[in-house]
Amino acid sequence: MNLSYLFGIFLGALAALSLNIGKGVQKQKVHVFLQGRNVFQPRHRRDLGIWFVGMGLTAIAALPYSLALKLSESPSSISAMTGVGLVGLTIYALRVIGEKLSRTEALGVGLVVLGTSMLGCAGAGRETLARSVDTSTLLSALGVLLGFALLAAVAAKLAPRIHGIAFGLSAGVFLGSSLFLGDVALVRAGGDFIGQLSNPYPYAALGVGLLAMFTTQLGFLKGRALEVVPAVNSATILMPVILEYVIYGTGPGPLNVVMIGAIVGGVVLLSTGAAAQVSGAKPDTVRA
Repeated sequence: MNLSYLFGIFLGALAALSLNIGKGVQKQKVHVFLQGRNVFQPRHRRDLGIWFVGMGLTAIAALPYSLALKLSESPSSISAMTGVGLVGLTIYALRVIGEKLSRTEALGVGLVVLGTSMLGCAGAGRETLARSVDTSTLLSALGVLLGFALLAAVAAKLAPRIHGIAFGLSAGVFLGSSLFLGDVALVRAGGDFIGQLSNPYPYAALGVGLLAMFTTQLGFLKGRALEVVPAVNSATILMPVILEYVIYGTGPGPLNVVMIGAIVGGVVLLSTGAAAQVSGAKPDTVRA
């Protein structure tokens, strides 16, 4: 059994928990920015401080994510660990923010847990293959994906009801691309964790990651955490899978495809249940 891979999966899950719970904290206080210049006044400083705590939790996830990529050498598997983070976000949203979870959403969480657990086990015995990066192909693929992200943001303007999901998908494209760029940095550095800082890809990953954070906040302004974050996570999971195939010429095995499908199905169910609540439906709830 590949213990290095398993430890990478563990670090990826830990990073995903920090990232997703941090998003929940940000969602809790994101409306403080609607105060404009008054945001720094004493009566708003506590809310602003809490928002910065959330941002800190998302920022510190970068280190375990990078270590996870180095140990696993599988950005698609590490991105799939966002499912674990989604469970953490769900608990936070229920207990702290006071959002509700329908039975549909509960089923979605279950699929995510199953998919991420099995995906980790399935990849533990896989062989590591040599990988190389063609810069022009990488830039072309990223251009197409980032163009999709911008179109999703435009769709949110044209159809306000899908605001949270559309901006969530945009943020997920950015975040998934950022994770893949982090892996490219390691590939270009020959796996040298410190040496990767000498090439431009870690900084590109950071910049695209910041775009993901900004886009997520836009989604939070008019969407629930349990609406925005599942959309973020579904796109985050899919981007490295697509980019691995296009750039490295490798794809997930049949079992991995099934598990990734279960994860994506779970986040779709979560998004569907959340959208029903936003549109005024009254789904059966597990917890108020």
